Amino acid sequence: MSTADDHIRDQGGTQTVDLSRYRAKRMRERLLLVVDRLLRAIEQRDVERVWHLLDDSEAYRCIPANVREEALMMAQLPAASLRAPVRLYRYQYLLRRLGDEPLGASVEQSQLALEFTPRPAPVPVQRVGARELPFCDRRSPHGGPPRRGRARRRTGSR
Repeated sequence: MSTADDHIRDQGGTQTVDLSRYRAKRMRERLLLVVDRLLRAIEQRDVERVWHLLDDSEAYRCIPANVREEALMMAQLPAASLRAPVRLYRYQYLLRRLGDEPLGASVEQSQLALEFTPRPAPVPVQRVGARELPFCDRRSPHGGPPRRGRARRRTGSR
């Protein structure tokens, strides 16, 4: 019995399998399952079940803190409450829209390249036609010794 892998090996080439897409899809599916269970527990106002779902290490690592806080708060509300877990619904929506591509694949490698060559020294710009105005020591209005401190305009009042 021959497989495609055997055929490739016979020709001397190797076939590499990228499992990152598979892992990304599995992770997204697991998170969607946790979110669905959270929504069901919130609808039933089962606080213990919400705590149990959020205590999972994967849920704690992947579900944002504000979504977890909202889930706990919503589960503690009375059954007659008409509030909806908006952040949890938005997180669920984003997970469903997320593709199976791993996050690192969408980054262009050219943006991550570092240049280690020294940059040339900046050339001083010579301005033509501009002149500098000398600022001499400021004197008091009555011809006394120079004043110190910030340069500010004096009004007629002292």
